[in-house]
Amino acid sequence: MGLRACVGWFVYVTALSTTGVLDDFSLPPRAGLLIVLPAIVSIVVVTGRPSFQPLLRNIPCYLPIFLQSFRIIVELLIYGAYQNGVFPQRATFEGINFDILVGISALPMGWLVFKKMIAPRGILIWNVVSLMVLTVTAFSFIYTYYLTDYLTTGGTLDFVHFPYILLASVLLPTAIFLHVFSIRQVGLLSKRDQ
Repeated sequence: MGLRACVGWFVYVTALSTTGVLDDFSLPPRAGLLIVLPAIVSIVVVTGRPSFQPLLRNIPCYLPIFLQSFRIIVELLIYGAYQNGVFPQRATFEGINFDILVGISALPMGWLVFKKMIAPRGILIWNVVSLMVLTVTAFSFIYTYYLTDYLTTGGTLDFVHFPYILLASVLLPTAIFLHVFSIRQVGLLSKRDQ
């Protein structure tokens, strides 16, 4: 089931990016409505199913936190894309994208959870703050592409084409999934401790 869903999602995103559907940068943002929103809804629904509970119980709480360190690499790739004229500076850590800090903080935070040196409430706070940072990051892209003259002054549409569309369709949902997973684990820990 999971493999079919991933293949279906990849086909869907590829179709959107190659047919030009996402090339319209008028409001509301099509990438947000057709890619990010369905991904978020799917993540919340799937992780909330009773059949998902065994995964939440059996995967160590530190693992989804450690995995968030992948965002360091993502932010370096975004910066490299900016250096090559693909993304605007505002969408990098030189602008208003501070997501690299979440990736960096994931390493000590994961270690603290591994060593059981932090309470579930601390894990919850870290996840909520990290989701807020991710929201600002997403806003930096939306603002730049949809609310400024970036595209009319020489900016490119590469953001909605392959492989850059994977940022919104795979990497962003992965970060959200890991946060939702971790938050649901905290919920189970809190219930168990009551």
